[in-house]
Amino acid sequence: MTAERWAELRADIPALERYAYLNTGFAPPPSRAMTAAMQARMDLELEHGSTTRLAMDEAQARKEHLRELFARVLGAEPGEVAITSSTGVGVSTALAGLNLTSGDRILTTSVEHGSGVVPLYHAGAMSEVSVEFVRVAPDDSHGAIVERFTSMLDDRTCAVMLSEISYATGQLLPVRAITEAAHRVGAVVIIDGAQTAGHVPIDVHELGVDAYAVPAQKWLCGPRGIGALYVSPEALTQIAPSIVDVTLAEEWDLEGTFAPKGDVPGKFELAAVPPVLVAGAIQATEAYLESGAEAVFDRVRELNRAAEARFAGIAGVTLESPRNEESRTGLFCFGAEGLDASELGPWLQREHDVVCRAVTERNVTRLSLHVFNTEDDIERAAVGVEAALRDGITSG
Repeated sequence: MTAERWAELRADIPALERYAYLNTGFAPPPSRAMTAAMQARMDLELEHGSTTRLAMDEAQARKEHLRELFARVLGAEPGEVAITSSTGVGVSTALAGLNLTSGDRILTTSVEHGSGVVPLYHAGAMSEVSVEFVRVAPDDSHGAIVERFTSMLDDRTCAVMLSEISYATGQLLPVRAITEAAHRVGAVVIIDGAQTAGHVPIDVHELGVDAYAVPAQKWLCGPRGIGALYVSPEALTQIAPSIVDVTLAEEWDLEGTFAPKGDVPGKFELAAVPPVLVAGAIQATEAYLESGAEAVFDRVRELNRAAEARFAGIAGVTLESPRNEESRTGLFCFGAEGLDASELGPWLQREHDVVCRAVTERNVTRLSLHVFNTEDDIERAAVGVEAALRDGITSG
């Protein structure tokens, strides 16, 4: 794709007329096209009602179309994908479905989001399983990270859960090599893909993972409240559904007959998938696939390099995201000497119309650099940080 494509996407997002919006890794600024797709579905229900044959058939057809689109994003087959409500729900579903026993171990990294870690702690507490952390730093090489994981794996390790891209550091982690090492000891590998779908090319078959959860929100630029869970054919027999409704049943009646679905990802789905969210997710995902996964990844890393070069020249700023190419993504993190990141982000928004977020655990500020962002957005953020370092910040 060319600069014209990125400019086209930018022009369709009204918020960018005012803001340097650098927070897609939290939630994206909505586009006119996505909003129109969601409105069209609401208009259909307004005209025909939500349970007419027309509305229900359209909803089912579009749900299956979204499944196909999610499968393309994941590098999977449609039959391997379940529609969920979020990444956290997908990760929790996979974890809760494992047959954990006292004395087992679960490994994760030290750069995970609470939406992944809290389900780990919960699973550990319910089953007397220990949760252990592999230490990861932003400039670690992939080889060093794999070596650290391998040194902690043993035959008591039942599961490994990690993000393919860390929300805290912005680094791309070596999932395939970690998965291979984990499988050698019989561990199931579950991936938190909150920061990956719409950001980096994904091929779950090549990675070899057992489960991979993603949202339509964030880098796909879709609506909140809808996502997908891939479960490998091999792992389907190891992961049981934990929260179910009528969707689980292949057959049932009120006289004692019940036959659940077999080992298919559909056993993890619930019936209530909002058609309006499906409509928005379809539009957003189609736009991403039209742009091309490799082209998007190339552009966001180009913006990351631009941010690195600009912020490296600011006295008092430390670069806190990877500078090696194997780990570089569209997430850029920095620290500002003497400034609290949890205060700097709101101040930048209030004083400079720069929207970003803090990673409070590390006291760093994170910029999400998507293809609709520009070098001018980076410059506005840098100028704001320079002003904050020079003059200080005041609470609003």
